[in-house]
Amino acid sequence: MSENISFNNIQIGEFADIPQLLQLFIRCTDAMLEAGIKQWDYTYPNEATASADIAKQECFVIKENDNCLATITLNEQQDEQYKKINWSISGEKVLVIHRLAVHPDAQGRGFGKLLTQYAVHYALQQGYDVIRLDAFTGNPASNHIYKKLGYLLADGLCYFHKDRSPFYCYELEVNSSVC
Repeated sequence: MSENISFNNIQIGEFADIPQLLQLFIRCTDAMLEAGIKQWDYTYPNEATASADIAKQECFVIKENDNCLATITLNEQQDEQYKKINWSISGEKVLVIHRLAVHPDAQGRGFGKLLTQYAVHYALQQGYDVIRLDAFTGNPASNHIYKKLGYLLADGLCYFHKDRSPFYCYELEVNSSVC
């Protein structure tokens, strides 16, 4: 990372952050669509999603000069399709990564990596056994970061969009050696 950013830069999202989070999601969607990545559209993520994440204190943000530059949601919500995935790591307490996004103007500064590493730190603190997530097969950057950070590709795919490519599923065993 080119800057001195750390877990200290990550804070729990607040309701006042919602307008900026929505702008962040729109800008990320714009950038993905311009790159031919049809992962998100302008209906997801949305205000209801952001509000629910914040109300449950599951949304984490990185701000600079009071601007939300990156976000991640961490909770135990596994999509119904996860039941059909052949996970190689078992665990009773599972943390799931959702809606990791870095503003296009802030990409390349290490925020995505930092938030992904923070998920491991958070999982360790909260006693989780495993982290799971899904990543759009058509998004090489997101898939690269998870593989680079040691996430294992699970056996199976999730299909959230009828007319689009599937999502890979990843998992990481939570222990002190991964931090």
